[in-house]
Amino acid sequence: MKATRFSVLAGVLVLFSGCTAYHSLELNPADTQREFERRTLTDPRVRHRIQTLLPANQDELGWSTVQLLIAANEFNPTLAEAREHLGETAAGLTTARAIPNPSVSLGSEYDLQQSGEPSWLYSISTSFLLDTSLARKIRLHAAQAGVRSARLDFAESIWNVRRDIHAALVSILLEERRVALLNAAEQANDQFAQAIDARVHEGEAAPSERLQARLELTRSRVALADANQKLSEAKAKLATAVGVPVGALDGQPLTLIELDAPENVDEARIDTLRAHAALARIDLERAIVDYDTRELELQEQVRLQYPQLSLGPGYTWDHGIPKATFGISFTAPIFNRNRGPIAEAAARRAGAVQHVMTVQQHAVQEIDTARTAYHEQIKALILARTQSKAAQDVVEQLQRAVSLGAEDKPTLLAARIAANADMLAELDALERVHIARGQLEDALRTPLNDTETTLQHSLVAATR
Repeated sequence: MKATRFSVLAGVLVLFSGCTAYHSLELNPADTQREFERRTLTDPRVRHRIQTLLPANQDELGWSTVQLLIAANEFNPTLAEAREHLGETAAGLTTARAIPNPSVSLGSEYDLQQSGEPSWLYSISTSFLLDTSLARKIRLHAAQAGVRSARLDFAESIWNVRRDIHAALVSILLEERRVALLNAAEQANDQFAQAIDARVHEGEAAPSERLQARLELTRSRVALADANQKLSEAKAKLATAVGVPVGALDGQPLTLIELDAPENVDEARIDTLRAHAALARIDLERAIVDYDTRELELQEQVRLQYPQLSLGPGYTWDHGIPKATFGISFTAPIFNRNRGPIAEAAARRAGAVQHVMTVQQHAVQEIDTARTAYHEQIKALILARTQSKAAQDVVEQLQRAVSLGAEDKPTLLAARIAANADMLAELDALERVHIARGQLEDALRTPLNDTETTLQHSLVAATR
């Protein structure tokens, strides 16, 4: 009897000796806030990653979309959360590979008759579920599908952050140009208004002309204030996308190689990216993974229609007589053969198939629509540039005429104001091309810049 108790005690000690210890993780909002406020783009971690992932001297050109995305990979909270979720699903592989633990039951019995024999009965019984190779395979494949799904979610998060960074960067650079043009427009309108005042004073112009000049001056000042506000908003959006305070952008040069030539894209590359997106765009891959999961669910439900066996070896001390026991239990499919869950799983699989087809068709249509809009905006940009160039030629001709005394200064100022308006129209057309290009890249889920594409693949591959 003592040997039996010792064996039980030893088994309990062995059982708990391999347990994982709990370690607390403190969270202090004040500390996290201070850490956020100290973030800068010159952080050594960011510089190291840039030097590792980009060609030499790439950072000397200024902060481009590529470099800002590297910084966002270090600081952006959405990416950090998606990365942790990926780690969580990867831990599920350990669960899927684990052998199910047996259940253990302890029992006792006391003989009230006290017939002279030992009065106590002690028993230990166990139950081992027969975990078949098919069940483990299905469980592991389901966990692997979860990991693939989480990795696709991370890739989608990277793309969303890149899209926000690129859009904000374009907006900042174009708004800076718009502010400069509107500053020049305000000065020209102010000079023009003063010239008209002088002409009205001399009786050479009607008061209505002075009123019109003053209205144009007011409009230019309102437009300048609006452009400055949009510039501030764009900087705030860029800081949010990167995951740094707005002040971290102060004094940092921003650049975009394709800013003035967004139309320079190889059409053959777009065709290649379209063909790839039609088969493996992120949301399409996500739908395929969902189908795989539904397929595994159906296999599991089909497996559950058959009896699930459990073995129960045990030991009994029966009033002084040691006995070994053994039992078998199983589910008896008498009333149903799991037909309901099987039918539900089959319906979900059919829905997943249809969802894959829907996503695929939507991707192709979205790409074609964005591509058409992009080409139309390029045509509009060409016309705007032609008009702007013609207006600037007129200004140059009038400048020569004024120097020769053939034209007066108000005429030249009016031409400069008109040319400035055409330059603003050209800038608006350039912005619309960048917006259309961004929509095309979003439809493709791939940058049209090769360096960015390589970087995105590297960031996702780093999570494997």
